[in-house]
Amino acid sequence: MSNNLTLNIEHIKKEKDGIDVLSDIYIYAVLGERVSAKDLIRFQWYGIYKQEDNENYFKVVIPLPLGELNIEQLKTLALISKEYARNSLDINRGQKIQFKYLKMHDLPHIFNLLHNVNLSTIFEAGHTVRNIITCPINTVDGKQLMDVSTIATKINDTFIGNKKYSNLPNKLQIAINGCKEECCHVEIPDVKFDACTYKSNKVLFSVKIIGEHIGYITPSQILQTSKAIVNIYKEYGNRTDINKSTFASLVKTWGLAEFNEILDSSINFNLKRIILEADTRATKGEHFGINKSTIEGQSYIGCKIKSQNLKASDFNSLAVILEKYNASKVKLTNKGNIIILDAPSTKADDLAKDLQKVNFNPFI
Repeated sequence: MSNNLTLNIEHIKKEKDGIDVLSDIYIYAVLGERVSAKDLIRFQWYGIYKQEDNENYFKVVIPLPLGELNIEQLKTLALISKEYARNSLDINRGQKIQFKYLKMHDLPHIFNLLHNVNLSTIFEAGHTVRNIITCPINTVDGKQLMDVSTIATKINDTFIGNKKYSNLPNKLQIAINGCKEECCHVEIPDVKFDACTYKSNKVLFSVKIIGEHIGYITPSQILQTSKAIVNIYKEYGNRTDINKSTFASLVKTWGLAEFNEILDSSINFNLKRIILEADTRATKGEHFGINKSTIEGQSYIGCKIKSQNLKASDFNSLAVILEKYNASKVKLTNKGNIIILDAPSTKADDLAKDLQKVNFNPFI
């Protein structure tokens, strides 16, 4: 992209912040007017895109907090697929759901349905901090070092939908791992926190910037470190050249040493520059099959999905099976597969067989 495009985008954001376009979405839906080129860019802050293969339609992408869906949410997504999206229901990498063939006048109804089950599209894209990426078996993995769901939720609550962080030079992706397996992302995130053992019974987190370890912090220091990094990027990131506007470009321009100096001056504690022994505990790739959970009497079941292009009936069938076996929630992996988190162990085999019949295959 040209430098002029970067300048135009910065000008567009100065005219109206992407987060402030929500009221315009409703106005367009009521009046039926053609969406301006500028607002189409701002629509991305709410996960709305013009459909490439048909300009009469829009597609909407929904990031899932911690990658989770409960039965009510599964049913709502199936309803939206059937009623508004011509039966489209795609699972995207990075723990996201996508609908296609949406009409502009239906978007307010869709947003209301999502809101009613605590789902939202805000900050799916645009120059924002994205929904944090987590390990798909966090909370149920017996080999995890720490349950990071509370920390991850605090990070999402701090950044997602916060106007203070709605105009970065470009996107910024954070990930957090409570285990030692590289299963919480499909590409190197901008900022990553990896749990590590320290002095036998304590946990520290390795801070990784574009995949490079820069030091260790305690769990209680993760949020402050995240804020400091985001604010550094917001203040110093390149806003004049789209090809140099990413967080990775800023780090490359400065070098890790200089980045570390700026970060150290932005927080009221020191990153621990120590050497820890390698932790040999690890979980397995996509976690397929029936696995023992940390929760007594429960198992988690990882399912391979043949195609990420699903239909409303797929999620309806999944919800019916969960209800049949008294399970209640699933999690999307970052590669686009599904894990049943709370299957009763005594019924896990039968549940898995029923899942296989509707193309959620645990037996690969």
